[in-house]
Amino acid sequence: MPTGHYDRKPIERFWSKVNKTDTCWLWTGCCDAFGHGVIGINCKQSFVHRVSWVLAGNIIPDGHVVRHKCRSKNCVNPEHLETGTQAENAADMIRDGTSAKGVKNPSCKLTEEQVRQIKASTESGAFLAKKFGVSQPTICNIRAGKRWSWLTAV
Repeated sequence: MPTGHYDRKPIERFWSKVNKTDTCWLWTGCCDAFGHGVIGINCKQSFVHRVSWVLAGNIIPDGHVVRHKCRSKNCVNPEHLETGTQAENAADMIRDGTSAKGVKNPSCKLTEEQVRQIKASTESGAFLAKKFGVSQPTICNIRAGKRWSWLTAV
């Protein structure tokens, strides 16, 4: 996590990967599986929007995250960023339809159709887990409505 001071080399690397447009400053470097820009600083991976926030002279209060007001995950323009709680950030993602739930999650192993089949099935959890290549707790969580709760059975 960025704490304030960076040596010259990471700062130069950071700015070399920023494309300043008339509105957003777009990160052109590496991104994580969820589309957020990342950079290595002091042997740690840091989110570039957090780095930009700190480089602009701002602090990140304890328990807060840096949120994108412009809703562009790869924007590093400090004027487009603000701090807030993780709950506020999650609410933003749900409101904007950008949350990585279901098939939007890069680690998702099931399709919506498969989840509907699981919800409708009377087969055992062990059978379904083997059939769909997931764990039995995943099947139990789907059936209990703890996962994929927004989908209905077939």
